[in-house]
Amino acid sequence: MSFYNNIWRPRKMAILFLHFTSGEVSYSVLKIGLNKTNELEQFYNLPDLLKGMGNNLAYHIHVSGSGILSRKVEFLPAFKEQLIISGNPNEFIFTTFNDDSDVATSFFRKELIQVHLNLLTENKTHLLGISSGAIPVFNLLENEAIELDYKLGTKNGKIDCFERASESKESVFWREDFYSHQEIISKAILENYRSKVPSEVYEDHSLESAKENYRQFVQFKVYGASSLVVIFMSLFINYFYQNHLNNNIAELEQNLMMSNDNLALLDRLDQEKIRKEQLINGAGVTSSLFLSYYLDEIGKTVPKQIQLHELKLFPLDGKIKNKQKVTVKQEQILIEGTTIGNEVLDNWIEKMDRFEWVRSIELLNYLEGSDHRAEFKILINQNN
Repeated sequence: MSFYNNIWRPRKMAILFLHFTSGEVSYSVLKIGLNKTNELEQFYNLPDLLKGMGNNLAYHIHVSGSGILSRKVEFLPAFKEQLIISGNPNEFIFTTFNDDSDVATSFFRKELIQVHLNLLTENKTHLLGISSGAIPVFNLLENEAIELDYKLGTKNGKIDCFERASESKESVFWREDFYSHQEIISKAILENYRSKVPSEVYEDHSLESAKENYRQFVQFKVYGASSLVVIFMSLFINYFYQNHLNNNIAELEQNLMMSNDNLALLDRLDQEKIRKEQLINGAGVTSSLFLSYYLDEIGKTVPKQIQLHELKLFPLDGKIKNKQKVTVKQEQILIEGTTIGNEVLDNWIEKMDRFEWVRSIELLNYLEGSDHRAEFKILINQNN
């Protein structure tokens, strides 16, 4: 939660220094951040300064020089009235550091910078506070002392020292480093805004609305930037996801095209198969009436021990004579060959007798020779 609250506290500020001397005012600004402090810049007038810095920064006015009074008094409820005697406290701007027993304060009349406040308002700058004198530096001190135009010191959280210095030095040494007056005051001012419980009080209540406006301005920038990042990331992710989907779609379309081509090829092959089957069936090569069918059926059953010498499929019915029609025995097949024994021949005849197209088989001749082989002649009668 502390991180969330710190988001709305300024991380960098433009500290506007107004130094008054004998009715004249000098303008300078120091831009300071948590980790970086820029060089002090001088300007001839306030419009040039605002033009150079812009109005997106948080501004704080620090007033010094003539017209600024600094005092250390006992902390009482009416200490302001005691300091200004007969004036109206609302006409003054106080910068205070209070330790509950004493209060160190710097104050000046508001009309001293009223023209500058009007110009800042016209330019819609984020003016968060106004301070004066050396009082803001008390925020940095922890049981130590430092010397600007005033000598300041704390001890155990109490004001130990607050008195005008004998001479004003151009720079001060604090915690092993040198700082200009503007740098140490700017560091203290930013530290006060970043603190959870500010110890320095800028009591110009008219600036409360400016602080709220700046808080809302920062909220808008943070939420706006976050929204833009989310939108950009969404678009970025959506872009790559869309490309991924498009690639998948292209790949699926390619696969679908290949599948369609394969299906078309399969369909063409099926049609080719059907056409060739019809061609074969129409040719009758699978029919039992086709010549090659019988040759194939007989050839598959011939044992190795039998040698065929002659196979007459549908033998001639008589001798061929001139001017006579050739006739064949369409129901007979005549086979001649040799075998090594009658048992092999009997087995073969028995196997062929099982064919559906065979009606009967007759052994017409069987003659054994001197070489242990027998010549045979068989007649196969087909079914009508």
